[in-house]
Amino acid sequence: MEKNRLGTMEYRFLSLIWDNEPISSMQLVKKCNEEFDWKKSTTFTMLRKLIEKGLVSNEDSTVTSC
Repeated sequence: MEKNRLGTMEYRFLSLIWDNEPISSMQLVKKCNEEFDWKKSTTFTMLRKLIEKGLVSNEDSTVTSC
């Protein structure tokens, strides 16, 4: 149960994905830079965390919610 608990930024990031899915990973990097002033590495770190929680997938560089 604990693995599906979301922090504030995880929720905001997931909301951004929901609003724009399907979205390419590079478009997501650009949107996160505009919205949150994140670097590419920050976006991919957050993406990896949500993939590990089973909330999103990144297949062929296309991000979608699960």
